[in-house]
Amino acid sequence: MQQDAFTDELDGYSFELRYEGKDAISHMIDMSSLSASIDGFSRIYSAVGHFVATGQYAKQMPALSVKTYVMEPQAKCFSLPGMLQFAVNSGIFQGLAAAAFTLILGYVLNRNSASKEEMKHLRELFEKQLGYSQAATEKMLSTIDKLATGLQPSVKKSMTPIGESCDRIDLYLDGRKHQTVDQAMKDMANADEPSELSPEQTYKVVITELDRLKSSAKVHFSAPDIDEDLEDDGSPRRIPADITDPAIALEGNAYLSAFVAGTNISIRAKALLRGGLVVKLYISDSL
Repeated sequence: MQQDAFTDELDGYSFELRYEGKDAISHMIDMSSLSASIDGFSRIYSAVGHFVATGQYAKQMPALSVKTYVMEPQAKCFSLPGMLQFAVNSGIFQGLAAAAFTLILGYVLNRNSASKEEMKHLRELFEKQLGYSQAATEKMLSTIDKLATGLQPSVKKSMTPIGESCDRIDLYLDGRKHQTVDQAMKDMANADEPSELSPEQTYKVVITELDRLKSSAKVHFSAPDIDEDLEDDGSPRRIPADITDPAIALEGNAYLSAFVAGTNISIRAKALLRGGLVVKLYISDSL
């Protein structure tokens, strides 16, 4: 389906949920976690689609003007193509419905993050591209925030397979990937306390534990600079880490070498922060 058909008439929208890594590599996925994930994404896509079509937030599925369909799975790791069908179209997004859908979906999935980059882009969409007044923009953003808050139980369900039967879920719009849902986002969605996910940056750490089967580790910073980086006995505070770098599976990889030697290693990682303190690292590469 061409994007202009969606943006002009809003009569249908093609999407794809692509589960990557772990069991999905063999084109399989745990049925229980997949069921929860599909149920979560169904409610999220239908509710966001309804808002894009009508500008309204509806809580009950029967009240939504959008139906979400899934089609035959494809052997791309484990991939589910799907379709949204719209019963109504108010035209409030004036040809920008596809952009609005992906922006709002991104905000819903990242609602528990302290990062407000998605909300910034939504504000620009309303004010600069659609010409909304400040008051009208604030009203729309408030409705979107309520939508995102109400959908958080579905967000948690949609991420169920991550860490269990797959490493991540890639979301596609008209054949283009617009969002990756990974372990860091799952941890954010399930956090009991206010948390923040930092942008990826370079850290120098010492690896004190390494599990190659689970691609996990415990590390401490090479040069602790605050009291919170130390345990009560004065030793460096150890931080759990997930390693998404495929190199962890190779013999003699940099992580294993640094662990065995007890030496510093420079890594690229996102950090999960609570109260300004790093509580988990998501390592993507070694330097």
